[in-house]
Amino acid sequence: MKNILLLLLVAIPSICFAQVEHGALAGANLVFPLQDSRKTYSTLEENKQNYTFVNSTRPQFTLGYRFRFLPQERFFYDVDIRAGFQWTNSHHYNVYLGGVTEYADGSFSYIENENNRQFSELLIPISVSASWNWHISKRFHVGAGIAPTLYVSPNAVFDLGVLAEVGYRVSKHLELGLTYQYGCLNTLKHFENDGKAGRRGHLSDLMLSVYVPFHL
Repeated sequence: MKNILLLLLVAIPSICFAQVEHGALAGANLVFPLQDSRKTYSTLEENKQNYTFVNSTRPQFTLGYRFRFLPQERFFYDVDIRAGFQWTNSHHYNVYLGGVTEYADGSFSYIENENNRQFSELLIPISVSASWNWHISKRFHVGAGIAPTLYVSPNAVFDLGVLAEVGYRVSKHLELGLTYQYGCLNTLKHFENDGKAGRRGHLSDLMLSVYVPFHL
């Protein structure tokens, strides 16, 4: 009996570890703030309270670590721990308060004043995502999951993201992936500089990733 118990104590951890793969994760990102477009209200006073934010995106990067459970099975699970470094340029303006000229092609020119300002922000999201994946072939897989995210800059705010991904296993030690993540909460209202512009909206993220698994 003691020999059987000893065998189980040795065998069970070995089986579990054999079904877990883990490795480094790095990604290049594009971050898209999704916000309400400019609205027209019934009175000028209401319009003066309404601002629009025009955003431009830059390439970003993400670093992390991945744990993959049941990697050899048709259905498997990923848990990713990630930290991102994302820069955005935004222009905050109110067309009704002057300083903005709108052209027929939809473009704008800005005159910097207290109602029209340009600013940059560094976003640092830290997330732990969990995804359920399906091998559609030996090398390709698709998946979906959730990504609870804490932004520690420019202000501390929590977001709950949902994600979809596709991956391609190049070799034993290399996998490429494309992930789209959509933030479900009104995150951008917490990033507003003056607190009066009525900023609101969600953040979405498109990431091309490289996963380098280590085998025990």
